[in-house]
Amino acid sequence: MTWALCLNCGETKFGALCPCPACQSNSTGDISLDIQFSDHNISVETIKEFGEVVRAIQAVCTDDRLRNWSFLHYVSSNHPELLTVKLDPEFAIQVEDVLTRANPPEVTLRKPEHYTIDAQPEMESDDG
Repeated sequence: MTWALCLNCGETKFGALCPCPACQSNSTGDISLDIQFSDHNISVETIKEFGEVVRAIQAVCTDDRLRNWSFLHYVSSNHPELLTVKLDPEFAIQVEDVLTRANPPEVTLRKPEHYTIDAQPEMESDDG
């Protein structure tokens, strides 16, 4: 089975590339990003913890783009072995404000027993 995080609503869903049954959101369109947040790379427990981060951010930010980049920046800042992001300095101020207001919970990165994390996608915002 493949369990994955819905990066839109934070629910755990079946299949990294499948639409989320909870919010009807499709995958991000970036296959490596979608798979990075699946049980191919991290444990189901970690996926659920990242879901709490998504929900904390969602509670304080309604702008989809800002919310998504805030989550990715959170991951990059706390778990750079999973992914890294580079934000335009002005946009980074907005992202940091969202994260300060959201006060997301800590996430313990756990690898699934059958797989190791070895890919670290680097992402850049298109601001600036």
